[in-house]
Amino acid sequence: MLSRDKRLNLKISFSFVIKGQKTENSFYKIFFRQGDVVQPKVGIALKKEYFKLAVDRNRARRLTSKAMESLYPLLKEKTNLILMPKAEILKQSSEELTEFLKKELKRIDLISN
Repeated sequence: MLSRDKRLNLKISFSFVIKGQKTENSFYKIFFRQGDVVQPKVGIALKKEYFKLAVDRNRARRLTSKAMESLYPLLKEKTNLILMPKAEILKQSSEELTEFLKKELKRIDLISN
């Protein structure tokens, strides 16, 4: 799990990012926006409609968090990011999700080269 200073924690922060840009694919709905703080911030939000069971929500959060831990050093400065996993990620391995997320973040230009 990312340390507290690298996470979006407040409802105000989440609202700020959701008003920015959005992209969606089969595994994630991704909201992103440039912020004031130099350090990138990441939030993970889950919907009960995608994951009925708490164990599935927890697994989705762990898989997403693990993928973001390895990709966090590559994020551009001032990036605020919210990831909303979909039920499809439960069928994937951690390594596959990390590679998929890396390609997706590179596509929307949130990873520095």
